[in-house]
Amino acid sequence: MRMTFLAPTGLANVLGRYDEANEYFTHAGQFSARIEAKFYAARTDLWWGKMLLERRAPGDTERARDLLTKAHSAAVAHGYGAIERRTTEALHTWADR
Repeated sequence: MRMTFLAPTGLANVLGRYDEANEYFTHAGQFSARIEAKFYAARTDLWWGKMLLERRAPGDTERARDLLTKAHSAAVAHGYGAIERRTTEALHTWADR
């Protein structure tokens, strides 16, 4: 299974179109939860959290922390080593702000 809507999400993020990326992330998160795709849910939460840390709109840092913590917990529980490392790095970034 490949979640094809993550590609436009990443592109919108790279282009700095954060509001558009946020909408894509919302859909990706809902879809991942609905089909119980734990790996994709964790990866979506990781990327979404990192995007929110970049955007820095009101409430973004708190939401980013929540998403990154959720992704980290899933990564630890299911053995997603790369996601675990990346969420740890992102949480340290969040803590330094």
